[in-house]
Amino acid sequence: MKWKAFLIGALLVGAAMWWRGPDRFRPGPPDGPAGNPIRVEVLNGSGVYRAGQGLAERLREYGFDVVDIRNADRRDYEETLVLDRVGMPQYADVVAGKLGLESAQEQRNGDLLLEVTVILGRDLAEEFRGGSLR
Repeated sequence: MKWKAFLIGALLVGAAMWWRGPDRFRPGPPDGPAGNPIRVEVLNGSGVYRAGQGLAERLREYGFDVVDIRNADRRDYEETLVLDRVGMPQYADVVAGKLGLESAQEQRNGDLLLEVTVILGRDLAEEFRGGSLR
Protein backbone atom coordinates (compact mmCIF):
# COMPACT_ATOMS: atom_id res chain seq x y z
CA MET A 1 0.00 0.00 0.00
CA LYS A 2 2.88 2.37 0.80
CA TRP A 3 4.33 1.91 -2.66
CA LYS A 4 1.05 3.14 -4.19
CA ALA A 5 1.19 6.32 -2.10
CA PHE A 6 4.82 6.77 -3.11
CA LEU A 7 3.97 6.25 -6.78
CA ILE A 8 1.10 8.74 -6.65
CA GLY A 9 3.33 11.28 -4.88
CA ALA A 10 6.08 10.81 -7.45
CA LEU A 11 3.59 11.26 -10.28
CA LEU A 12 2.26 14.46 -8.71
CA VAL A 13 5.75 15.89 -8.28
CA GLY A 14 6.65 14.92 -11.85
CA ALA A 15 3.48 16.50 -13.20
CA ALA A 16 4.14 19.71 -11.25
CA MET A 17 7.68 19.92 -12.60
CA TRP A 18 6.48 19.26 -16.15
CA TRP A 19 3.75 21.90 -15.81
CA ARG A 20 6.25 24.57 -14.76
CA GLY A 21 8.26 23.91 -17.90
CA PRO A 22 11.91 24.59 -18.61
CA ASP A 23 13.68 27.45 -16.90
CA ARG A 24 13.77 29.60 -20.02
CA PHE A 25 9.96 29.82 -19.98
CA ARG A 26 9.63 31.03 -16.41
CA PRO A 27 8.50 34.62 -16.16
CA GLY A 28 10.86 37.01 -14.48
CA PRO A 29 11.04 40.76 -14.17
CA PRO A 30 14.04 41.67 -16.33
CA ASP A 31 15.21 45.16 -15.43
CA GLY A 32 16.33 47.60 -18.08
CA PRO A 33 17.42 51.22 -17.74
CA ALA A 34 16.43 52.88 -14.45
CA GLY A 35 14.77 49.66 -13.25
CA ASN A 36 12.17 49.71 -16.03
CA PRO A 37 11.39 46.63 -18.13
CA ILE A 38 13.66 46.02 -21.11
CA ARG A 39 12.01 47.43 -24.25
CA VAL A 40 11.94 45.00 -27.17
CA GLU A 41 10.77 45.09 -30.76
CA VAL A 42 9.86 41.85 -32.51
CA LEU A 43 10.41 41.48 -36.25
CA ASN A 44 9.06 38.34 -37.90
CA GLY A 45 11.66 37.20 -40.41
CA SER A 46 10.49 33.60 -40.60
CA GLY A 47 7.63 33.79 -43.08
CA VAL A 48 5.46 31.88 -40.57
CA TYR A 49 2.07 33.56 -40.16
CA ARG A 50 1.65 35.40 -36.82
CA ALA A 51 4.76 33.81 -35.28
CA GLY A 52 5.98 37.29 -34.36
CA GLN A 53 2.77 37.88 -32.42
CA GLY A 54 3.25 34.60 -30.57
CA LEU A 55 6.83 35.51 -29.69
CA ALA A 56 5.74 38.96 -28.49
CA GLU A 57 3.13 37.39 -26.22
CA ARG A 58 5.74 35.09 -24.71
CA LEU A 59 8.17 37.96 -24.15
CA ARG A 60 5.43 39.94 -22.40
CA GLU A 61 4.79 36.94 -20.15
CA TYR A 62 8.47 37.11 -19.19
CA GLY A 63 8.03 40.77 -18.21
CA PHE A 64 9.59 42.48 -21.23
CA ASP A 65 7.99 45.63 -22.66
CA VAL A 66 7.29 44.71 -26.29
CA VAL A 67 6.90 48.08 -28.01
CA ASP A 68 6.55 46.99 -31.65
CA ILE A 69 5.64 43.87 -33.64
CA ARG A 70 6.01 43.77 -37.41
CA ASN A 71 7.56 41.91 -40.31
CA ALA A 72 11.31 42.02 -40.86
CA ASP A 73 12.94 43.30 -44.04
CA ARG A 74 12.78 39.77 -45.45
CA ARG A 75 11.12 36.42 -44.67
CA ASP A 76 14.00 33.98 -45.01
CA TYR A 77 15.94 34.32 -41.76
CA GLU A 78 17.03 30.80 -40.86
CA GLU A 79 18.17 31.69 -37.34
CA THR A 80 16.67 34.02 -34.76
CA LEU A 81 18.79 37.10 -34.06
CA VAL A 82 18.82 39.13 -30.86
CA LEU A 83 20.30 42.58 -31.38
CA ASP A 84 21.65 44.97 -28.75
CA ARG A 85 20.54 48.44 -29.85
CA VAL A 86 22.07 50.62 -27.11
CA GLY A 87 25.53 49.22 -26.39
CA MET A 88 24.36 47.40 -23.24
CA PRO A 89 24.80 43.73 -24.16
CA GLN A 90 23.43 42.50 -20.83
CA TYR A 91 19.90 43.48 -21.92
CA ALA A 92 20.10 41.55 -25.18
CA ASP A 93 21.75 38.62 -23.42
CA VAL A 94 18.79 38.37 -21.00
CA VAL A 95 16.37 38.21 -23.94
CA ALA A 96 18.55 35.69 -25.78
CA GLY A 97 18.77 33.53 -22.67
CA LYS A 98 14.98 33.46 -22.25
CA LEU A 99 14.70 32.27 -25.85
CA GLY A 100 17.30 29.55 -25.32
CA LEU A 101 19.84 31.26 -27.58
CA GLU A 102 23.54 31.41 -26.84
CA SER A 103 24.23 35.09 -27.40
CA ALA A 104 23.20 38.38 -28.89
CA GLN A 105 24.83 40.67 -31.43
CA GLU A 106 25.56 44.37 -31.12
CA GLN A 107 23.91 46.55 -33.73
CA ARG A 108 23.41 50.00 -32.23
CA ASN A 109 20.67 52.28 -33.43
CA GLY A 110 20.22 55.51 -31.48
CA ASP A 111 17.06 56.36 -33.41
CA LEU A 112 15.13 53.51 -31.79
CA LEU A 113 13.61 54.06 -28.37
CA LEU A 114 14.28 50.52 -27.20
CA GLU A 115 17.10 48.30 -26.00
CA VAL A 116 16.67 45.06 -27.96
CA THR A 117 15.43 43.87 -31.36
CA VAL A 118 14.50 40.22 -31.92
CA ILE A 119 14.36 39.05 -35.53
CA LEU A 120 12.46 35.77 -35.41
CA GLY A 121 13.92 33.13 -37.71
CA ARG A 122 12.66 29.77 -38.88
CA ASP A 123 14.53 27.97 -36.09
CA LEU A 124 12.03 29.16 -33.45
CA ALA A 125 9.03 30.15 -35.58
CA GLU A 126 7.03 26.93 -35.18
CA GLU A 127 7.21 27.29 -31.41
CA PHE A 128 5.37 30.62 -31.66
CA ARG A 129 3.12 29.95 -34.67
CA GLY A 130 -0.27 31.63 -34.65
CA GLY A 131 -0.13 33.87 -31.61
CA SER A 132 -3.49 34.72 -30.15
CA LEU A 133 -6.19 35.62 -32.62
CA ARG A 134 -7.76 38.52 -30.73
